[in-house]
Amino acid sequence: MKSPMNSGAKDPVKVDLVVVGGGLAGCALVWEGIRRGHRVALVDKLRPSSSSRVAAGLVTPITGGRFALSWRFDEYYSAADSLYRFVQESTQRTIWSVAPALRIFTSAQQRADFEERWIGPESADYVGSLEVELLSASDLSGFAAPWGGFSMFPAARLSTEAYVDATRAFLGQRGLLYDALVDLQHVLVPTRQCMRIEGLDLQARWIALAQGLEARSNAWFGELPLHPARGDVLEVFAGSKQIEHVVHRDGWIVPWGPSRYLLGATYARDPQECLIESPVGLEARAELIGRWKGFFEEPQADVQWIEQRASVRPASYDRHPLIGSHPEHRNLVCLNGLGSKGSLMAPRLAQLLLDELEFRIPIEKVLRYDRRKV
Repeated sequence: MKSPMNSGAKDPVKVDLVVVGGGLAGCALVWEGIRRGHRVALVDKLRPSSSSRVAAGLVTPITGGRFALSWRFDEYYSAADSLYRFVQESTQRTIWSVAPALRIFTSAQQRADFEERWIGPESADYVGSLEVELLSASDLSGFAAPWGGFSMFPAARLSTEAYVDATRAFLGQRGLLYDALVDLQHVLVPTRQCMRIEGLDLQARWIALAQGLEARSNAWFGELPLHPARGDVLEVFAGSKQIEHVVHRDGWIVPWGPSRYLLGATYARDPQECLIESPVGLEARAELIGRWKGFFEEPQADVQWIEQRASVRPASYDRHPLIGSHPEHRNLVCLNGLGSKGSLMAPRLAQLLLDELEFRIPIEKVLRYDRRKV
């Protein structure tokens, strides 16, 4: 493993791509670069409480109160499924599971709205490659589901912590992981032919910044329009429950081990800190336990919370990603603002950024980090 302390080498390590930031966005850039045959290095300081490690990694096609199809779902899901399978083959680690997800209706009106959009004659405009099946109350026995619900496929889950760890291990074994914090404002040196990070003896054709909230500490891409939001999840033990699929209602339940489940997620704009035993943390815990109880038709006396986790998501102001190349240094790009959609969107966005770097294919305006100015 590299560190900034071994900077006495006469000649820098030369790579095709340096990725700064090892969350979901950065890891997608690493693997897309590797898959294209590039030599890739990662600069990232391990942080156990990062949003990518806390995230449940859910990929859900139908979301929200209006049962909307996730934006460009077929395009983004296809890229995600392909890249994560490539990572599994390359690392021999299981990080990606595809299975139907369930959602419970909370009112008769919800069921009617869903049927109109997804079961009616115009449903072909929405369905695409999805398989959607209505479920009755008896199909969801044990849940508080008098109006039934539906299943959706494909849905998936990325084991985010295992994915990040597998990426770091893969690069570390090859001497291409730099476990370091760097002040990019002062050590990133662009030249006509290459990009250098001084102090790390590292030189690259391209550099991609996938720093999440840390992007605010340097001005290479100005002030990215990030709107961070805190999210809490709760790991619980419930010995009497046997839940096999991810289930959505007001929030979600993810099977996490024998009689263990992950429950989430809350959303809070302020404050943007991750203290658990704080007023915000205690309120989030009570909210999540209340949600758990609301999932079921019978009282849940045996539920015990095991661990609470919190992180601050690097969301954008309009919920679209923030990507693109620097206006003066075309070999410097950023990938940020994925919010809660990182597992789904990062692989396709990595493809688009590599296409811009390699082939100068422009990024469309709706994705560009500077779209409010162009």
